[in-house]
Amino acid sequence: MKTMIIVNNGLEECEALMTYDLLYRAGIDVELVGFTSEIVSSHNVTFKVHKLLDEINPDGYECLILPGGMPGTTNLENDQRVQDLIDLFYSQNKYICAICAAPSILIHKGLLKDDKFICFPGFESGLRPANEKAVQDNKFITGKGLG
Repeated sequence: MKTMIIVNNGLEECEALMTYDLLYRAGIDVELVGFTSEIVSSHNVTFKVHKLLDEINPDGYECLILPGGMPGTTNLENDQRVQDLIDLFYSQNKYICAICAAPSILIHKGLLKDDKFICFPGFESGLRPANEKAVQDNKFITGKGLG
Protein backbone atom coordinates (compact mmCIF):
# COMPACT_ATOMS: atom_id res chain seq x y z
CA MET A 1 0.00 0.00 0.00
CA LYS A 2 1.75 3.16 -1.17
CA THR A 3 1.42 5.80 1.55
CA MET A 4 2.23 9.49 1.79
CA ILE A 5 2.79 11.41 4.98
CA ILE A 6 2.29 15.10 4.31
CA VAL A 7 4.86 17.09 6.27
CA ASN A 8 5.17 20.82 6.73
CA ASN A 9 6.73 23.37 9.03
CA GLY A 10 5.42 23.32 12.57
CA LEU A 11 4.44 19.66 12.69
CA GLU A 12 5.05 17.26 15.55
CA GLU A 13 8.13 15.49 14.18
CA CYS A 14 7.58 12.25 16.07
CA GLU A 15 4.10 11.86 14.60
CA ALA A 16 5.61 12.03 11.11
CA LEU A 17 9.01 10.41 11.50
CA MET A 18 8.07 7.58 13.86
CA THR A 19 5.02 6.77 11.74
CA TYR A 20 7.27 6.73 8.69
CA ASP A 21 9.79 4.47 10.45
CA LEU A 22 7.18 1.97 11.65
CA LEU A 23 5.53 1.73 8.23
CA TYR A 24 8.91 1.41 6.49
CA ARG A 25 9.96 -1.39 8.84
CA ALA A 26 6.66 -3.14 8.15
CA GLY A 27 7.49 -3.17 4.44
CA ILE A 28 4.99 -0.50 3.43
CA ASP A 29 5.99 1.82 0.60
CA VAL A 30 5.88 5.18 2.39
CA GLU A 31 7.14 8.66 1.46
CA LEU A 32 7.47 11.96 3.26
CA VAL A 33 5.80 14.50 0.98
CA GLY A 34 6.50 18.11 1.91
CA PHE A 35 5.50 21.66 1.21
CA THR A 36 9.23 22.39 0.89
CA SER A 37 12.31 20.16 0.54
CA GLU A 38 13.39 20.84 4.12
CA ILE A 39 10.96 20.87 7.05
CA VAL A 40 11.40 22.45 10.48
CA SER A 41 9.22 20.88 13.16
CA SER A 42 7.52 22.55 16.11
CA HIS A 43 10.54 21.48 18.20
CA ASN A 44 13.13 22.86 15.74
CA VAL A 45 14.04 19.47 14.25
CA THR A 46 14.99 19.82 10.58
CA PHE A 47 14.66 16.99 8.06
CA LYS A 48 14.38 16.46 4.32
CA VAL A 49 11.42 15.09 2.37
CA HIS A 50 11.33 12.48 -0.38
CA LYS A 51 9.08 14.48 -2.70
CA LEU A 52 7.46 17.88 -2.91
CA LEU A 53 3.69 18.11 -2.74
CA ASP A 54 3.57 19.77 -6.16
CA GLU A 55 5.54 16.87 -7.73
CA ILE A 56 3.37 13.91 -6.76
CA ASN A 57 0.68 12.08 -8.68
CA PRO A 58 -1.93 11.29 -6.01
CA ASP A 59 -3.34 8.44 -8.09
CA GLY A 60 -0.28 6.38 -7.17
CA TYR A 61 -1.08 6.45 -3.44
CA GLU A 62 -3.61 4.47 -1.42
CA CYS A 63 -3.17 6.15 1.98
CA LEU A 64 -2.79 9.75 3.15
CA ILE A 65 -1.43 10.50 6.64
CA LEU A 66 -1.75 13.89 8.33
CA PRO A 67 0.52 14.32 11.37
CA GLY A 68 -0.50 16.80 14.04
CA GLY A 69 1.37 19.43 15.99
CA MET A 70 0.93 23.15 16.09
CA PRO A 71 1.10 25.20 14.02
CA GLY A 72 1.59 22.26 11.63
CA THR A 73 -2.08 21.25 11.71
CA THR A 74 -3.16 24.80 10.91
CA ASN A 75 -0.60 24.95 8.10
CA LEU A 76 -2.02 21.72 6.64
CA GLU A 77 -5.61 22.88 6.91
CA ASN A 78 -4.91 26.27 5.31
CA ASP A 79 -3.26 24.74 2.23
CA GLN A 80 -5.65 24.21 -0.70
CA ARG A 81 -3.50 21.36 -2.09
CA VAL A 82 -4.03 19.42 1.14
CA GLN A 83 -7.76 20.15 1.08
CA ASP A 84 -7.91 18.90 -2.52
CA LEU A 85 -5.99 15.73 -1.62
CA ILE A 86 -8.36 14.98 1.24
CA ASP A 87 -11.33 15.47 -1.08
CA LEU A 88 -9.76 13.23 -3.73
CA PHE A 89 -8.87 10.43 -1.29
CA TYR A 90 -12.35 10.62 0.24
CA SER A 91 -14.08 10.49 -3.16
CA GLN A 92 -11.94 7.47 -4.15
CA ASN A 93 -12.56 5.69 -0.81
CA LYS A 94 -8.85 5.61 0.03
CA TYR A 95 -7.42 5.61 3.55
CA ILE A 96 -7.12 8.96 5.32
CA CYS A 97 -5.27 8.94 8.64
CA ALA A 98 -4.87 11.84 11.06
CA ILE A 99 -2.98 12.04 14.34
CA CYS A 100 -3.38 14.26 17.41
CA ALA A 101 -4.66 17.70 16.32
CA ALA A 102 -4.90 16.77 12.61
CA PRO A 103 -8.33 15.04 12.89
CA SER A 104 -9.69 18.56 13.41
CA ILE A 105 -9.07 19.15 9.69
CA LEU A 106 -11.43 16.26 8.88
CA ILE A 107 -13.93 17.46 11.50
CA HIS A 108 -14.04 20.93 9.91
CA LYS A 109 -14.73 19.29 6.55
CA GLY A 110 -17.66 17.38 8.10
CA LEU A 111 -16.08 13.98 7.43
CA LEU A 112 -16.01 12.60 10.99
CA LYS A 113 -18.94 11.65 13.22
CA ASP A 114 -19.44 11.33 16.99
CA ASP A 115 -17.79 8.26 18.55
CA LYS A 116 -16.14 7.36 15.22
CA PHE A 117 -12.86 9.21 15.75
CA ILE A 118 -10.35 10.32 18.37
CA CYS A 119 -8.11 13.38 18.53
CA PHE A 120 -6.02 15.31 21.00
CA PRO A 121 -8.34 16.78 23.67
CA GLY A 122 -9.55 20.24 22.75
CA PHE A 123 -9.71 19.69 18.97
CA GLU A 124 -13.16 18.01 18.89
CA SER A 125 -14.98 21.13 17.60
CA GLY A 126 -18.17 20.20 19.42
CA LEU A 127 -18.20 16.53 18.47
CA ARG A 128 -17.96 13.69 20.98
CA PRO A 129 -14.82 11.61 20.31
CA ALA A 130 -14.44 7.95 21.20
CA ASN A 131 -12.59 7.02 24.37
CA GLU A 132 -9.77 5.14 22.63
CA LYS A 133 -6.15 5.75 21.65
CA ALA A 134 -6.91 5.05 17.98
CA VAL A 135 -10.12 4.54 16.02
CA GLN A 136 -10.82 3.14 12.56
CA ASP A 137 -14.11 4.00 10.88
CA ASN A 138 -14.18 2.59 7.37
CA LYS A 139 -11.28 4.30 5.58
CA PHE A 140 -10.63 6.87 8.34
CA ILE A 141 -8.00 6.10 10.98
CA THR A 142 -7.49 8.66 13.74
CA GLY A 143 -5.14 8.73 16.69
CA LYS A 144 -5.25 10.66 19.95
CA GLY A 145 -1.53 11.34 19.88
CA LEU A 146 1.84 9.75 19.61
CA GLY A 147 1.30 7.45 22.61
